[in-house]
Amino acid sequence: MAQIQVLISLVFLASFVNFGECLQCHQCTSFVDAQCNDPFHYEPAREGEKPKPKTLEFLKDCPNDGKNYTLCRKIYQHVRDDVRIIRSCGYEKYEKGDCYKTVLEEYNTYVCQCEEDGCNSGHSLKVPLVVLAVSGVLARLFH
Repeated sequence: MAQIQVLISLVFLASFVNFGECLQCHQCTSFVDAQCNDPFHYEPAREGEKPKPKTLEFLKDCPNDGKNYTLCRKIYQHVRDDVRIIRSCGYEKYEKGDCYKTVLEEYNTYVCQCEEDGCNSGHSLKVPLVVLAVSGVLARLFH
């Protein structure tokens, strides 16, 4: 009888444990792996289905390091004459919109964030060509 009470108690306690799923984001940098660069190439999709990137090896659970990862990021970073793409998990949301940019003397960044699994593949996060052109001109002026 005591064993049944222990078992019932354990089942009851386990019902309060949160077994939530981790957010999955593409995690890579084009500086290290050229496959991370834009564009991600996609498998042909059937009608009504969302296209899947061919680079699913970058799609990983966000780290379990104590930070509350709630979004995926895609960063275009223009460092001197080099453009890098960084895809990662994020935990601090930019509240003024989905994207923002920074312009500094050594580098410029354009950062977009999204909150769904795999959303930083690039399919829905596109940097306007004008932003890249202006970043290039500004980099030349300040370099």
